[in-house]
Parts: sequence; structure tokens; C-alpha cells
Amino acid sequence: MQKQFKIGEYAVGGIIKISKSQDVITVQALDYNSKKCIMEERFHTERPGFIAQIDHFLNDLTTSYYADKIINYIKTKLI
Repeated sequence: MQKQFKIGEYAVGGIIKISKSQDVITVQALDYNSKKCIMEERFHTERPGFIAQIDHFLNDLTTSYYADKIINYIKTKLI
């Protein structure tokens, strides 16, 4: 399962891509034009505090507004 958030100038690269496979959630910052990965981090859902780690990484990639939107998507759709 995956979802792309096309944020534009308010995010590193312009696109934040969230994907999940088994117990790993991957967060990627993609270049808006080429779709190449600029930054990537993987989070294991069985580790305690993984939501806080994802939130911290997202706040490095984009504004707190969009980070909150993405965290809410992860909480409702992926966990």
C-alpha cells in the first residue's frame, strides 16, 4: 500500500511518498519532476515510539501542517 502527497514548495523535493510492506513503513521525499528519491527513512511498526520517529522525520521534510496530515493518514489507514 502506498500514497503520494504532492505538496510542492512546502516539502523537500515536493512529494512525500508513504508506503507500507509487512511491518515497515517507508517515508520518502521525491523530486517533483523526476520522481527520484532524495531522502528516505524506514520505520518498523513493532518498535515503541515509531509514530513519534515518523513525525520527527516528516517535520524535517515539510511543514508541521502537512506532517500532521500525513501522520493522521498513517494512523487511520496503515496501522
